[in-house]
Amino acid sequence: MSALRLALHEARSELRAGLRSGVVGLVFVGLAAYLLMSLTNADYVQKMGAADIPRNAPSLVYLMSTGCMFFLFFAWAWVFAQPLLRDRQASLHEVMLSMPASLPAILWGRFIGASLVGGLLGASLIAGFIATPLLDWLSLVPHGSVSSPPWVALAFAWLWLLFPVGVGIGALYYIATLKLRSVAGAFALSALLMLLWMFAVVVLKGGHISPMLAAALDPSLFTYALGKVEAWTPLQKRTSLLPLTGEFLFNRFIWCVLPVLLLAFVLRGVRREAMALERPPRRRKPRASHAGAVIEPVQPPPVESDGVSWISALLSETRWQLFHMVKGKALWIGVAILLAMGVLGGFIHGVWHAEGPMRPRPELLLPLLNSTLFLVIAFVVAALAGMVWRRDHVEGFDAMLDAAPAPSWLRPFGRVLAVSVIIVGLALVPGIAGMLITALGAPSALDPLTALLYQLLVTAPALLELGLLVVLVHALFSQAAVAYPVSMLLTFFLVLNHELGLVDYPLYEVGIPAHLHLSGATGWVPWTGYVSALGGYKLGLCLLLAAFSAVLVQRGAEGRLSAGWRDVGRRLAGPVIVVAVLGAGLMTGLGIRLHAQLVTLGDYQPRTARDHEDAEWERRWLHSAGAYSVRGGHVSIYVNSASGTLHGDWAIHGVHAEHGELDAELPPDLMAVSATVDGRTVLPVIAADHLRLPLGDASSTHMVRLRWDMHAPGWSAEGVPAWRGHGSLWLQATAAMPRLGVDPSRLLRSPVARAEQGLAADVVLPAAGASVASDAAAPAGAWQWTVRRDDLLVASATTGPDTPLAFAAAWSPSASHLRSGDTLALHDASRDGEAVDVIADVSAMRACVSRRLGIDAQVDAVVQWPRGLAATRLDGTTLVLPEAPDWDVADKGTGRTLRKAHIAAALARRALVDASALRDSAGSAWWSDAVPGAIALLCVGDTDGVTAMRQTMELGAERVSRALAASSSPVGPLAQADPGGWASAYGPLAALAWTSARSTADFTDANRRIASGESVEQAMAASMSDEERSAAFGPPRATEWAASPDRHITVERWTWRDGGWVPLAAVDPGVLWLVRRGESMAVQRVPDGVTPDEDGVPVDALPSYPRSPLRTISSSR
Repeated sequence: MSALRLALHEARSELRAGLRSGVVGLVFVGLAAYLLMSLTNADYVQKMGAADIPRNAPSLVYLMSTGCMFFLFFAWAWVFAQPLLRDRQASLHEVMLSMPASLPAILWGRFIGASLVGGLLGASLIAGFIATPLLDWLSLVPHGSVSSPPWVALAFAWLWLLFPVGVGIGALYYIATLKLRSVAGAFALSALLMLLWMFAVVVLKGGHISPMLAAALDPSLFTYALGKVEAWTPLQKRTSLLPLTGEFLFNRFIWCVLPVLLLAFVLRGVRREAMALERPPRRRKPRASHAGAVIEPVQPPPVESDGVSWISALLSETRWQLFHMVKGKALWIGVAILLAMGVLGGFIHGVWHAEGPMRPRPELLLPLLNSTLFLVIAFVVAALAGMVWRRDHVEGFDAMLDAAPAPSWLRPFGRVLAVSVIIVGLALVPGIAGMLITALGAPSALDPLTALLYQLLVTAPALLELGLLVVLVHALFSQAAVAYPVSMLLTFFLVLNHELGLVDYPLYEVGIPAHLHLSGATGWVPWTGYVSALGGYKLGLCLLLAAFSAVLVQRGAEGRLSAGWRDVGRRLAGPVIVVAVLGAGLMTGLGIRLHAQLVTLGDYQPRTARDHEDAEWERRWLHSAGAYSVRGGHVSIYVNSASGTLHGDWAIHGVHAEHGELDAELPPDLMAVSATVDGRTVLPVIAADHLRLPLGDASSTHMVRLRWDMHAPGWSAEGVPAWRGHGSLWLQATAAMPRLGVDPSRLLRSPVARAEQGLAADVVLPAAGASVASDAAAPAGAWQWTVRRDDLLVASATTGPDTPLAFAAAWSPSASHLRSGDTLALHDASRDGEAVDVIADVSAMRACVSRRLGIDAQVDAVVQWPRGLAATRLDGTTLVLPEAPDWDVADKGTGRTLRKAHIAAALARRALVDASALRDSAGSAWWSDAVPGAIALLCVGDTDGVTAMRQTMELGAERVSRALAASSSPVGPLAQADPGGWASAYGPLAALAWTSARSTADFTDANRRIASGESVEQAMAASMSDEERSAAFGPPRATEWAASPDRHITVERWTWRDGGWVPLAAVDPGVLWLVRRGESMAVQRVPDGVTPDEDGVPVDALPSYPRSPLRTISSSR
């Protein structure tokens, strides 16, 4: 037989063996089914930036093909190890090697067969996308959300992304197995590939260090695909192929071509004798005996089984397993690598963040490091759990152990304890890395107790769940060749769920840590009950899994359960049933409490239920709501500090409603509400968190009194801290009381969601007079308000005659106070230095905003608001400044500049909203987001210079690109945009040119027009041309700049249409140049398109945002 025919014969045999193994079929069906299940999850699709495109669009094909490859690394390791180990496991390797046949032909043929099997595994993702139309046919996704299969993109993904890297990495696995003669070599290499992938994603891509190096080190090309897809428009996501750039081709050469060349070189030197002979055991140096010592024979004591302590035997089994784990170098080398990766990733993503630098505090680092390292630690846990469980599974030895006169639960429980100890140790690694970073960067903030508690209460329970699930898999499958792939597939599913949030109910999030925003302002107090209950629930599941493993594990020659139910009863006897009952009891008792706190009292609600409630709100309340007005009133709020219950009493004077009915949005946690109108009790109509109160005569004004009670806050599934209870108070009016009017932010804007709920495709905004006041509980009037905590008056104020009702109040027993001038800072005790800088920034930005708008935004207090609770906002005279990121940044650098921008935007927003009595309605995003953001950019230029302003604009442009690409609703005219959506990122840059040319008189006139009832777009008529208004309130526009060596600027302009950028006609409205004149930024027109000699920032004369980096223009001068 010729060498070619022999190679083809071996390839066919290997292909048949791989297909008969069952593992290939399991992985193929499992990956395809999981892909289809993921695509049915709307939240997952939105997180992948696919809210406005089909669920099988090319962009998702590329992201899933590369993102799922880290599981294929482990599957391919098993596939490419089998051709070299199958004969050896059957003790037939000597027979094969003695055959008079070409050894290179045999080895090459088996490699080709394994490559075909690996290609089939990669094709499981392609098969999943081909089957996506079934989701539409089975009504598992909204009709029309799946298109016909993108055949070109699927072929591209398999031919360029999946199959080549499978062959290349398979060659490396083949070489590792050939050298080590064990599957351990291939799996160790797969773990190394995981670390390389993590280094490329976390360090290189996250730190924006080197795209070429990131592409070279990431064998999956996920970093490359993610970077490209994030910058694509929806139109590009639906139609484009990944570009074959230099980084792409370099990666394919490194990981697809070079390994095959290396394999060819290695196979040339392979000899039959080397493959046949076993490796000699390592010789250990004998210990030197003591001189003159007499060695006496030792007689073992007689064994008395009646006196055996099985608890001592259990501990001995655990110690033996742990000893063999910790004595090797591999574990410690892996821990050292993880620790180094954590420290490096923490510095790059935390301390040296692009929007920093940040001070390395535990509340910043611990969530970051756990998110960064969790994926790798999860796979390490899965591998170690399998190794510990199968350590004594040596032919004959395990049967001998099973025959020993010991209880059946002894060895399984001993191994479970050993696995648990190792998992807890690995769970501490991110905390240790965080402490090292803190000790190096901010020693005064070092808090070992917080790091220890976070790892033990948040991370360790999730990893224990994962580890015990892997143990159960190994107990169920006696063959390691099946158990390892199944356990890795299970780990992959759980890790992907952790990354993408496919399951969001905490009790169902197996292997996923608890979600919480740890804050220096609150400490652990809001979280002790939640993490303790959830940790206990997860511990109960672990006990139950351990009991099942002890029952189902195969024991000796008798098999798993040879005697049926009688054998089950025998194995359940003793400690096993105790562990099972304890685990079931913990899960039942704590599960009931968790459900009550999360669902009944908390904020958890499935997405479909939220959409249904908002759709019912739109159908019932939106279109029938009428205009209303008020003259003022007074509010009293009382909060019980221990329980968190709240009672409110609100008297509203001069209420006039167009239809004789007053609408109000109700806050969460509402328990009861009552109302009187002109002294008579009236029963309000309440549905979908909305209240409608009949007033009677629509032609007259009325006096309305509302009383409401809010129950104690529950627990948040998303990790949002409670703003009341736990001995502290973080109150904002819009969250603590009804908001008069209808809130357009509740509108369902996604076409898919609207179709699911039976709503019309077109989104209709309410009239301005019927909407809620922007950032306020009630529109302009003369208001009085008080907030009491128990018997303590926390805050009170009386506003002017034409001021919306907006206020905030904070109190914490551990808070520190710092007063500088007329401003008070409330913060935690570790941020005294930051408080001084914050007050200085507030003072500087207040002066700048006042100079540019002609309105003084009064700030009496600035409060460090807990993480995850609110964005930067000026409520009344209290500046709510969130801990992340504004209290984390260092005293110098980009982070402090961005904090100034946040503060200036909040002050300008409050000044404009109050002066114009703005309602959330059509076009309001221009006045509430765009213009205040532009004022903030100008103030950054005024205080920090042109370079700081340019850098802030470039960061803002990156956010705009991401916001437009990831918008959960179709991007359309800014006049119809949700103020909290893409408009908040796009608006400031788009409004910069117009805002920079306005005087204080222009702002005063616009405020007066809006307050008189004109829409925002109408009010701009006096200061905008028709072309400017069309650009400002129409779809987003973009500008790309380029400068020639002779300093001539060329401009390309684009507009957003049908999900993508479309070039605009070559009409040049002109280019403006922002330069610094004295202590403020001023605008001038660029003469003849030539950059001036002064350092400045170019802006388009029409509203748009710059897509190209602005530094390329300034550097060309």
